[in-house]
Amino acid sequence: MATKGLIDLYYGDESRVNTEPCVPYGWQFQDEQVFMPSAKDSGVNGLALLSRLNTGWFATTRQRLTSAFLLEQAEKLCFAISKLTVVVLDNAPIHTAKKIQERRRFWQQRGW
Repeated sequence: MATKGLIDLYYGDESRVNTEPCVPYGWQFQDEQVFMPSAKDSGVNGLALLSRLNTGWFATTRQRLTSAFLLEQAEKLCFAISKLTVVVLDNAPIHTAKKIQERRRFWQQRGW
């Protein structure tokens, strides 16, 4: 149905990006000095919904990823869609949290 344009289909998951590099080894020439700047910080957490048609919905935060963050992003997506949209998520605790489950009926009525 997605390839025929009848629905939008997204696969979603979360990830964390850290700015502190982890390079256990590297190659260099004998007379070359290798330097990789490093900075400690909280990193960036992100939610990505990707389709097989190379479209996506992205959101980032420096805070912990919680069901409240997912709920906020789902609300934004719900009001931005223009046709029936299916989002596939795994069974991560933030995806199955009570507040997410309670909101599903509303989202389904809106076409999500």
